[in-house]
Amino acid sequence: MARFVVDLVYGEDQERRLQVRPAHRDYCRELADRGVLLAGGPFTDGAGAQIVYEVADRDELRAVLDADPYTEAGVIARTSVREWDVLIGAWL
Repeated sequence: MARFVVDLVYGEDQERRLQVRPAHRDYCRELADRGVLLAGGPFTDGAGAQIVYEVADRDELRAVLDADPYTEAGVIARTSVREWDVLIGAWL
């Protein structure tokens, strides 16, 4: 399994994002229940969020991101993905 840190930058349509947020959060809870989403949440400045995923590979991550209601609604302006080699911490 691989871990990825994903930074999301929200687009300018905050009203649309807030409309979609309940579906996004439901989706995130489902992923967390399955052990795919390890941690995530919005930045306190409201500009975006950071989410840590554990998936088999980049292809699975792409499928997870594509199925997110935020992606489907087009409210994400930019996504940054970095694979993360966790060496120490409670997750291990």
